[in-house]
Amino acid sequence: MKIKSLTALIALLFITCTKENNNRISDTNTSNLITQDDTPVPLNDLGTGTFMGYEGGLYPNGINVASGTYATDLLKKSRSIQPIDTFGNQSASGQIVFISIGGSTGGHNMKLLRMKTIGNPATNPALKLFNCNNGSGEASLANIMDTTNDYWNHITESIKGSRSSYRQVQVIYLETDDSNTYVEWPGRPLEVKEKIESCLRVFKQKFQNIKIVYVLGRTRTFGSKAIWNREPSPYYFGWSCKWAIEDQINGVPGTKYKGKKAVAPMLAWGFYQWADSLPRTTDGFYWRSSETADGLHANLDGEDTLSTRFQKFLLTDKYAKKWYAAP
Repeated sequence: MKIKSLTALIALLFITCTKENNNRISDTNTSNLITQDDTPVPLNDLGTGTFMGYEGGLYPNGINVASGTYATDLLKKSRSIQPIDTFGNQSASGQIVFISIGGSTGGHNMKLLRMKTIGNPATNPALKLFNCNNGSGEASLANIMDTTNDYWNHITESIKGSRSSYRQVQVIYLETDDSNTYVEWPGRPLEVKEKIESCLRVFKQKFQNIKIVYVLGRTRTFGSKAIWNREPSPYYFGWSCKWAIEDQINGVPGTKYKGKKAVAPMLAWGFYQWADSLPRTTDGFYWRSSETADGLHANLDGEDTLSTRFQKFLLTDKYAKKWYAAP
């Protein structure tokens, strides 16, 4: 009996150590599959369920819609987005400038969204969309946080080239990588959350009339070489977005979005993009390698899928449609 007990104890210790090791994803992991004990589930499907001990849902308490004071504030912010001139003054002949900032994946999405917005009778004619993204690792969160980085020269050139001004920008779509090689849970998403919040503070400094920044997370990736573009990093990015929003909801210092002492624009979810090959239970969306050109960037069909989903969100979301949809 004692031998059996000792054997069982050794087996239990082995299983425990194996689980602990599986929860630590090293930089040398070449698989595009997440090998942790907890299977990754899209945040909106996870709901009140947990991943590695953390509750899902796009917003707190496992829900996928804004609620409470945050929802009231989001409605006010959305309604406040009106056409303004290059000096930031409200004007019937002004524009609602909506830009994208970040890397190449978000840039491709914005390019298609812009095409689907211009001349569309369903959209607000005052809208002016343009792409300030830059690929090749030139527009990571670290680059955006640094106001002296050359990427900000690219943003300035894009804005001036579109005959707009920093004062006209009221909405930003943020999607990029973080160039972070640290992958452990929950350390990585917590670090990236801090970077997102730093970017928000920079946006508040740069764009004096900024109201809302939309995040979509990232799509699932397949076989990417760079650690920040390889799973589970893109999946974790969605958690970073979720937690940054929760910090604003909870009034964490450095995230205040309203009042005279506001230091950041409001952060909100757009269309959440991470999905696996099986349709999500919440909305039927899925993402497969066949919709990518290289496992990371969407191909033409994938670009159409993502931009269509994003536009549908902007046209139907009870908050976003206040400024994006035709009056």
